[in-house]
Amino acid sequence: MSEPNHPRWIIAGHPTSQPDLIPQELHISNSEVILIDGLDATALGINSIDAFMLVINAKSGVSSEMIQLWARISELQIPRMIVVNGLEFSEIDFDDIILIVNRVLETVITPYLVLHDEVGEPTGLISLADSTVHDYSGDFPNSYPADEELSSLVSEFREELELATTEMDDSSFSQGLLVPALPLMKEKKIGVQEIQRVWSVLTTR
Repeated sequence: MSEPNHPRWIIAGHPTSQPDLIPQELHISNSEVILIDGLDATALGINSIDAFMLVINAKSGVSSEMIQLWARISELQIPRMIVVNGLEFSEIDFDDIILIVNRVLETVITPYLVLHDEVGEPTGLISLADSTVHDYSGDFPNSYPADEELSSLVSEFREELELATTEMDDSSFSQGLLVPALPLMKEKKIGVQEIQRVWSVLTTR
C-alpha cells in the first residue's frame, strides 16, 4: 500500500470508455488513469495501489487486456469497482454487461439498476437496497419510492443482492470481498452521485 496521506487510486479503461474524464466527472482526487489499449498487465507497477476502478464502455465491451489486468488486481485483494458507461443509444444495456463481467472477470453486485423510458433510453436508477427511484428525466434529479409494480419487477435482483451481502458490512468493500458495478451516463449525470457514494465507502479504511 502507499502512504496513508498519498493513496494511489487507479482508474483504468479502454480509450473508448474515456477513463481520463472520470476523475473530473466524479470529482475524484488523487487518482491515476491507465488507458488499456494493447496493454501488457504484467508490465505495470500495480503492487502498491489502494483502490481500483475499471471503466467499461457498453459498446466496446470487455477486452482480453481488461481480463488480464483485472486478474492481477484481484490478487491484491484491494477495494475495486466497475463503472459501465456508453449506455446511451446503445443496443447493449447495463444488465448485458453485468452478465459478461460475471462470466469473464468475477461475480459483482449491482446496488442500482437502470430505468428506461418508452423508447429504451436511460432515465434513472432504482436502488435495490431500499427500492428508491432516482429519477433524472427532468431538469433536476428527483427521488421517490418505487411503486408496487416496479418494486415487484426488481424483486428477484433485490433478493440476489441480499443473498450476496448477507453477513457482510461496509468493511467488506474496503477488503475487496464485495465488488460493486454501477452505471454512468454523463449527459444526464445518471450515476454520478451513486458512484461517489459507493466509492467513498470503498476507499474508507
